[in-house]
Amino acid sequence: MTRSTGATAWKAAKYGGIGLLITLSLFLSVVGWLSLPTKAPPITGTSGAILANSIAEEERVMINGLSQWTLTRGHNRDAPILLVLHGGPGAGEFAWFRAYNSELERTFVVVHWDQRGAGKSFDPATPANTMTFENIVQDVDAMVDHLRTKFGRERIAILAHSWGTLLGTTYIARHPEKISGYIGAGQIADMRANEAASYDFTLSEAHRLSNKAAIDALTGIGRPPYGVEATLVQRKWLTHFGGGITHDGRSVAQLAWTALSVPEFNLLDLIALARSALFSMDHLWSEIGSLNLDQTYTRFEVPVFFLLGRFDHQTPSSLAAAYFEVLQAPDKALIYFEASAHSPPWEEPARFAEIMTRTVKPRLLPDGEK
Repeated sequence: MTRSTGATAWKAAKYGGIGLLITLSLFLSVVGWLSLPTKAPPITGTSGAILANSIAEEERVMINGLSQWTLTRGHNRDAPILLVLHGGPGAGEFAWFRAYNSELERTFVVVHWDQRGAGKSFDPATPANTMTFENIVQDVDAMVDHLRTKFGRERIAILAHSWGTLLGTTYIARHPEKISGYIGAGQIADMRANEAASYDFTLSEAHRLSNKAAIDALTGIGRPPYGVEATLVQRKWLTHFGGGITHDGRSVAQLAWTALSVPEFNLLDLIALARSALFSMDHLWSEIGSLNLDQTYTRFEVPVFFLLGRFDHQTPSSLAAAYFEVLQAPDKALIYFEASAHSPPWEEPARFAEIMTRTVKPRLLPDGEK
């Protein structure tokens, strides 16, 4: 090797190493930034000053022996309390509600709660035998009582999404005296009928579009009932065909990046969310597969609102609409979101906020004072 060749090789190695170090440093910096401790920012006015009667706090609450995480935000702590019951099971959704639905904080005190085994409440040491539907309904009751005491209210409102509608519908039927109103988005009626209709739609779309990969995957798992792994296969293709989480086909990566833009959510939370969703599905999916709300609960003593995506085939809006027709309540309304599939709050956030503020809020029962 000549001296000039050796010098060239040395320079290449030197600058290649420097480039690698820079790349690695940038990667670690981004990971470090995305993993920074989270904190709920205060709610401020146009001048930048914190609004006098606002609330913005993260809190851990002991619920039936387990530490469970909440985030509470509102411009006016005297506004109606709105407890959000997220989907899943195990899929804490507060980051997306924060990203898309912060307008709700102007007219409600919004309480996001990661349920037993979900998101920031996830603990892999949680005993498997405690992960039951009934235990989580009992957790809802304990959380409702906690909020009633904390804010001095007799009643609070519940906004439920997807799996959360199983919990919410069950809860309001059992404890109407504590509830001012119920809002179901992605409302479930009958789990068996739900999964069968969702599968049939997905397979029909696969044939209509001559998508061989989808046809092979769907015929491979067969018609439900099936387990978690097959459910994930079906949901993948349902989302691909615009009937799942969003109608516009937003990717998991896009949704994840949106979540990471929220100050109370970081990369570690995203990892915990993925783990908790699988953990909860593994322990709850077979149990909830036979729940049929439309046969069990049809009389309610509180106002009921169904906010449904026209293209929702994950919890088919046609089944939810049929359930709505037979249920009895002192006040009820069904509202379609014409550009949405399973997630109207995130797909049409401006209209969702308008409906919640102008249609739902005035029709809630008085929350009273304890």
